[in-house]
Order: sequence, then structure tokens, then C-alpha cells
Amino acid sequence: TLPAAGSPAAQGAQSFVFCCSVTAFLLPLPLAGFVKSPMSETKLTGDAFELYCDVVGNPTPEIQWWYLWDGARKRRVTINTAYGANGVSVLRITRLTLEDSGTYECRASNDPRRNDLRQNPSITWIRAQATISVLQSEFGTPP
Repeated sequence: TLPAAGSPAAQGAQSFVFCCSVTAFLLPLPLAGFVKSPMSETKLTGDAFELYCDVVGNPTPEIQWWYLWDGARKRRVTINTAYGANGVSVLRITRLTLEDSGTYECRASNDPRRNDLRQNPSITWIRAQATISVLQSEFGTPP
């Protein structure tokens, strides 16, 4: 307890001023990073394949799959994506044909500006590629 103001104990008391400082550091958001990248494979016509792309980052990265042909973006492929603590995407293609041969690219970004059309399009996406080679099966393609 503090002595009452004006009392002899309060008159002999010393006063102190304490000063403190707080320094805050703002850390940049972590970039997206691959946990598991797609792996190249050779398959036969009629087979199926799955490519896995598992990325981490905060916020959870958006994942896109692209099919590349002669190094150029040919078309975006249909994907099945499930998000947990990490961004995980599995590209599944069934009943492969010779036309499915090529390079498939997984792209990931967690930059919140990645879909803002007013922003510079140089937003960084990390990329991992796998090449799928489809060979003609001796038995032909199943119906």
C-alpha cells in the first residue's frame, strides 16, 4: 500500500519515472515452398496416372496445374484439389492416350495480390514440372 498524500511517510518518499521502449519487427509472409513435387513417368495407353503437388506457406498457397506443349502454355488441365494444413493437389488422368504425353506443371503462390488485375503481373509463382511419356500398348487402348 502507498502512504497517504501529505503524511510524513509520503513526504520522505522518492518518486521514480520508468521509461521503456518496445520494438516491433514486421516479418514478410513466408513464400510458398514444395513439400512434394510431381515426378516424371512413362505409361502405356489406357493406363492412369496421378501427379502430386504438395506445398506449404502462410496463407495456404493457391495451386494451379498447366499442360505445357513445346514449352508454351497450351491449356489448363482439370484438377482435384484438397486443402488441409498444407496446399495439396493431385492431378489424375485416366485412360491415357498418346496425346496426353507432355509436360505438366504445378504452380503455387500465396501472394494475396496474385489475382488482382490491377497489380503488376510479375507476381512470383513457384513451379515444378513432370513429363509424362505415353507409349502405345501392345494390346491397344481399351474400349
